[in-house]
Amino acid sequence: MQEIDVVVDEKEFRLSGDLHRRKLREYVAGLKKEPFLGDRIPRRLVPKRFRELLNLFRLELPEGWRALYTVASGPAAGTQIRIVWMGNHTRYERLLGF
Repeated sequence: MQEIDVVVDEKEFRLSGDLHRRKLREYVAGLKKEPFLGDRIPRRLVPKRFRELLNLFRLELPEGWRALYTVASGPAAGTQIRIVWMGNHTRYERLLGF
C-alpha cells in the first residue's frame, strides 16, 4: 500500500488551540487511511485564494472550528494531503462568502 503524506500549514496550526490541534491530529490519522474523509466543498463555493487547487474538503473541529484540505496525487510523488486553512466558524463563513 502506498504511503500518504499529510502536511499541515504550520502558521494555521500554531494559531489554533490545543483542543483543535488534538482533534486535527486524530483526523490526520484517519486521512492517511481515507483521504476523502471530509466534506467536499462545491467548486462554486471555493474561495478565490484556493481556486488553483483541484479539490477542497472541509473537516469539522471542536467549538465550531473548521479545517480545509486538498488531496493531490501523482505517479512519482504518490498521494499528499495538505491542510491549507484552519479557523473558527466566523472566519470560515467569511472565507466562503456566507
